[in-house]
Amino acid sequence: MKRLANLSFRPVLCATLLAAAPALAQKEQWLEYHTSREEQGYRWLELTTNPPPQVALPKLTGQPWFARWSSPLDGGRERWLCLDRAEKGLFPNKAYFDTNGNGRLDDDPPSTPSRSDEYSVYFNPLKAVFKGEDGPIAYHIVLRFMKYSDDTVRLLASSGGYYGGLVEIGGKKRRVQLIDGNVNATFNDRGTSPGDCDRILIEKDDAGERYLGRMIEVDGQFYQIEVARDGAFLKLQKAENLQFGKVQVAESLSQFIAFGENGHFIRKPQKGEFTLPAGKYFVNQWTINRKDKSGASWELMGYGIPDAAAFEVSADAPVKVAAGEPIRTRLSATTRTNQVSFSLSFLGPLDENIQILRGNQRPAGPRLALVSRDQSFRSTNTFEFG
Repeated sequence: MKRLANLSFRPVLCATLLAAAPALAQKEQWLEYHTSREEQGYRWLELTTNPPPQVALPKLTGQPWFARWSSPLDGGRERWLCLDRAEKGLFPNKAYFDTNGNGRLDDDPPSTPSRSDEYSVYFNPLKAVFKGEDGPIAYHIVLRFMKYSDDTVRLLASSGGYYGGLVEIGGKKRRVQLIDGNVNATFNDRGTSPGDCDRILIEKDDAGERYLGRMIEVDGQFYQIEVARDGAFLKLQKAENLQFGKVQVAESLSQFIAFGENGHFIRKPQKGEFTLPAGKYFVNQWTINRKDKSGASWELMGYGIPDAAAFEVSADAPVKVAAGEPIRTRLSATTRTNQVSFSLSFLGPLDENIQILRGNQRPAGPRLALVSRDQSFRSTNTFEFG
């Protein structure tokens, strides 16, 4: 979000994990707000054709859709959006939003599409203005309207702005970005699900975006992190007196990514073992890298791991996580009129989805042979990814 009055620099369950704060308070390191047309974070908004009650509307030319969006900065109130279209069957060509939160849509200028494709139309960022302690605060939303071949419509909201700037970490200045991952106009959300978390991007961090937690790890050092709700500044303090526990996984794993209220950590297991700060975690992702007899590189990546695979790290004893191999397949069929569609999935031991790459590309899909009992019909098809 953007403080209109000041533009200066401004994704665990263990309360005893971190040492008490020192007598000197953490220094606020200020960040600057930037707008962006790129989609950052996402949030699905429910569409309806029913006009909102007691909301003044602009002059509409077609058959519009309506949706609601909310932010903690509004104290629980919701703001309405309106997507107008010139004719039935067309994509919307105007988006109205209650910018100032006064419960009206007739006093806000419309946003127009920035680009479109066969199934989507993207709108230029819409601005929301909030009342802040130091004056008005602005935030931007990017809308993507999608329409499918069966006339199903969906609306995706993304953050159209982020906070960024140079931050001192361990005596070095690094460029940092705060990303509103759940698109609610705040930048300090931490949760037990990646979809509920905001994210942080640190310069020269090979991990890329990390989900926000109580700590961040930079160059092997752990820091407590506190982010202002509106994203205008953050505070860092070196974490002291941490307790660590061992995690044991299959020796074939090349990389393991864990996420919890402690933070988002990437590990490269050594002989199937690594350490994490004590606390509760979820498996975010794992990777296995191998080469075949011809020297070609292959990668297996597990993702979409169920929450039931959560594990607790303790200094008392190692914890085993059943990630990785063996990989199994699941074949399913959907019957329609005079047609049967087959779907093939690759799954891991945690019921996670598996992505397979050969040399950074999708390999050829497996084949499916269909033969009738009397051998009168025979067909061979190839599965396609997607």
